[in-house]
Amino acid sequence: MQMQEDSLSVSIFEAAICLHNSLDAGDVVSETMKLLPRLVRADAWAFYLKAEKATRLELVRVINAGFGRVNPIVDIGGNETPIARSVIENKIIQTHTTSESAEGVSLMCVPLIAGHRLIGAIQAARNGEEPFAAVEVRLIEIISASITRALANAMDYHHATRQSLIDDLTRLYNVRYLYRMLENEIRRAGRYGWPLSVVFMDLDGFKQVNDAHGHCAGSHTLSEVAQVILMSVREVDFVSRYGGDEFVIMLPETSSRKAVEVAERVRSNISDHSFDGGVGADIHLTASFGVATFPEHGSESEKLIELADAAMYQAKQRHKNTVNVAAS
Repeated sequence: MQMQEDSLSVSIFEAAICLHNSLDAGDVVSETMKLLPRLVRADAWAFYLKAEKATRLELVRVINAGFGRVNPIVDIGGNETPIARSVIENKIIQTHTTSESAEGVSLMCVPLIAGHRLIGAIQAARNGEEPFAAVEVRLIEIISASITRALANAMDYHHATRQSLIDDLTRLYNVRYLYRMLENEIRRAGRYGWPLSVVFMDLDGFKQVNDAHGHCAGSHTLSEVAQVILMSVREVDFVSRYGGDEFVIMLPETSSRKAVEVAERVRSNISDHSFDGGVGADIHLTASFGVATFPEHGSESEKLIELADAAMYQAKQRHKNTVNVAAS
């Protein structure tokens, strides 16, 4: 027994070191989701991160999504769900539910809170009548402290570097950082066998806004467009201003089909929105979109951007206000 405990202690120590090897939150999440199933038996795992400037948790990684009881978004303004309760009460919450048609499901919800700062939460679920054992809860409690610190460090580093890598007008990431992040995500996607999509977007006839309302109103409108895009995508997605009235959205772990759905959502939200340009105007815009996906369409960052840009240009030439996918 003592030998098993010593071995487990070493495993936890090594895992904690591994978690702190990267200052990238995505890497920390990936390492966490490889580590947790080795420590505790569960039929499903879900990892949530807190959405910036919002009172909700967003699902960023899941193991065995088909098992159920995994909500893509959790409102932490109330305590209707176990995972929300765990965050509000800042403690591990266990629940067990049964039904006539099932043997029962045990949930363990773990908050990730650094000081008074909410980082995210983890949920484990498994079938059976037995709840998670005290030793399993203790293991997750210990490793969650390292997960929280690693994520907090990664997020702080990300925030610090972001200040020199954002567009002054829209406060989105600039094109230099886009290529850096895209290259990193391509390497990660290749390592784990995930798809990665790029959406290239260009506003239709934006020059008319400047002509009708002035360049100051045009600049303000671009900032408004940026906010519409951000509200239309996930927290883990990457949005940058490419230049002028062009934007690029990078979608990790997203196939071309799913990327088209995201682009359609952004397209619809822009088309339905009334922009005021900061001058009380009633400005209506449309945009054209091109989609390219790793590895389906290309394996290099510049090639993906080039193909997405070309697909967008074809959409603009044909009908505008549409989404077009790069040729395979």
